[in-house]
Amino acid sequence: MKKLRYFALSLLAALSLAASAQTTNPNPVTLTLDIHECYVHETMTTTDTTAYYYVSYFEKEIFEENGYNDDETLASEDKKWFEEMAQGYKTDVQEIVQSFCFKGDAAEYQAELLPDREYVIWYHGVDENGNNTTAIKRLPFRTKPAQHISNRIKLEAEKTATGVKVTCTPDDPNLYYTLGHIVKSKMVDEFTGEDMNMLDYMQTGISVQLYDYLANDELNEWFVANANQGSAAVEYQNLEKGEEYYVVAAYLDSEAAICSEIATVEIDAEGNLTGINSVKNNTPLVADGVYTLDGTRVGTTLGDVQRGVYIVKFNGRTHKVIKR
Repeated sequence: MKKLRYFALSLLAALSLAASAQTTNPNPVTLTLDIHECYVHETMTTTDTTAYYYVSYFEKEIFEENGYNDDETLASEDKKWFEEMAQGYKTDVQEIVQSFCFKGDAAEYQAELLPDREYVIWYHGVDENGNNTTAIKRLPFRTKPAQHISNRIKLEAEKTATGVKVTCTPDDPNLYYTLGHIVKSKMVDEFTGEDMNMLDYMQTGISVQLYDYLANDELNEWFVANANQGSAAVEYQNLEKGEEYYVVAAYLDSEAAICSEIATVEIDAEGNLTGINSVKNNTPLVADGVYTLDGTRVGTTLGDVQRGVYIVKFNGRTHKVIKR
């Protein structure tokens, strides 16, 4: 339910503060969190079972950048979101409040989260028109880190007449892993529009699928439906000419967090194989050298350089890396 909130806010225009945003009425809701790696479970209890209240979340960095530590700003943006949703669904604000807010004690999952990241949940009362009616409470938290393992997955690839055939061999046939392909040009955050690194992009694609399984208490069924065990062979056909791709594979822990090195196959815009690598996601990258794209050596490790795009050479392999 709340994932609509995350993307709908990207449609909002500049702030328009409402005089009704501030209130001194106490907030009757108590919210507790059960924190996991890619999701949290919220339990809400309230002393006013007749009033609606709204709950949402953001990454802490985005929350602070948008000025949401200010009550008036946050309440105004929430009201504006109700109005935007009403327009999008071609209904009235009252129906949006009834559909997206809670009344009485409740429980809810927030998925789409990344491991070991800071977020802020906020909650407050609202009336049927989406106006804030109580003090706003904020609850910052950090998701748990993934349960990293040293196991590896081997990818082998060959070009075929219709695409690329990839063979995947995990070193432990009993562990679940994710296998798929990524269009490089689409590795961006749908909310901010900023480029995403491979780990975050892959994990976001997994995390967005979890909500329905969690809500039905069927997380194990997600692995059955979406993950792999044992060796696999896949042929990616009819790749779009002009697009570059990654084929990726990585182990998953018990909460569907990526927990191993990411094995990759790179495919260029002509459909040719350009590299098979294994990219670590849980340890600092210690390199033989860091170079600019024109080949100038600028350091020994990524810790020696500023943000930017570099060529990193280590263990006889070469990688193009974006340091953020």
